[in-house]
Amino acid sequence: MSTSKLSQMWILLRREVWESPIAFKWTPLGIAGLIILATILMLVLGARFDNEMAFTLDAVRMFSELPADERRLIVSGLLFAGSNFHLQLMVLIVLFYLAGSLFDDRRDRSILFWKSLPVSDFSVVLSKLATACLMVPALFFLAIVLTHLALLLIGTVYAMMAGVNPLTTIWLPASLPQLWSVMVLGLLVQALWLLPIYAWLLFCSSWAPRLPILIAIAIPAGISLAQHSYSLISGFRLPEYNIGAMMLRRLGTGVLPGNANIDFSGGVENIEFNEGLFMSFGNVFSHLAKPEMWIGVLIAAVFLYAAVLFRRRATDQ
Repeated sequence: MSTSKLSQMWILLRREVWESPIAFKWTPLGIAGLIILATILMLVLGARFDNEMAFTLDAVRMFSELPADERRLIVSGLLFAGSNFHLQLMVLIVLFYLAGSLFDDRRDRSILFWKSLPVSDFSVVLSKLATACLMVPALFFLAIVLTHLALLLIGTVYAMMAGVNPLTTIWLPASLPQLWSVMVLGLLVQALWLLPIYAWLLFCSSWAPRLPILIAIAIPAGISLAQHSYSLISGFRLPEYNIGAMMLRRLGTGVLPGNANIDFSGGVENIEFNEGLFMSFGNVFSHLAKPEMWIGVLIAAVFLYAAVLFRRRATDQ
């Protein structure tokens, strides 16, 4: 991609953030503030029941005497827990954003303005997908970093009050470079994993006359119901491949903390959660090796191509 194309794409990405500042900028910062405030309130309330904070400081001293591996697991687990709400809400915001992104341009007729500029429909559609896959995760990740630093600073204060070294007790076990690296990689892989869902929402947004989010849900729900009805009538059994179940499985699985690996085979639903609150390089790279990852990418390419075609034919009607 040439420098001019990159510059144009950057402007389009900034435009998306400018148009949705509350969802993309202030929401992650607000979540960070709530997590920090809740942590401080819990510590203040705990201090009221802990005479001179004796129990709390003794707990910090006992924590400092644990083996290094145990301290690392506890600290990194708490930091992942502090970011879990960010990550789950981010996916929800992205879903609603994509469902309305191309539809809103047609509804407020701003599509006429963009079509008058030397900006291709492909670039516009790609910018909205890149916003969902790159820009929004980057903004939420920055808020997560601020949350982690604030929590570690709070822990530093308590470590100093307990007379232990905060560097070896709090900061080194946090393994921030490794933790943040796996989170960045995990966010990219998660976006790739959800790409067919994202592309489907963009496709529906490119042509839906109204309420694209409901249409995006109603179509696979209707197909699923038809599949169930036909299977029950023809063979009194459940369908082997159900479109709605496959989409729900895709949406509920992945590499983010709290995601579940769901198996619908044999009519029995088996659920396994991803390593608790943790993300790991092994789990992230294992998703890249799954055939369904790249099948989903091919499906997403078809939906994106269709979204571009519908946008080219869009009018102010």
